[in-house]
Amino acid sequence: MEAISLAEELRIPAILIDERKGRLVAEKRGIIPVGTLNIIYAAHLRGFLNFKEVVERFRQTSFYIEPALVEALTEKIRTWKPT
Repeated sequence: MEAISLAEELRIPAILIDERKGRLVAEKRGIIPVGTLNIIYAAHLRGFLNFKEVVERFRQTSFYIEPALVEALTEKIRTWKPT
């Protein structure tokens, strides 16, 4: 919650946050919550890393990954066409 308060104070439009409750609070306060998987997804699209490999490495830790989100992002990658 301190990060959200700081983002409000500094008028930062987005915040890196994964916790579900924190994401909801950020959204209610008009701050865009960006999660770790979205950062990994964006990095994959830019050719910096392999999404599937990084997700597998995260699964070997205590970091919780919502399976439905992984599936959705994997599908977006599968159908992504560069512009």
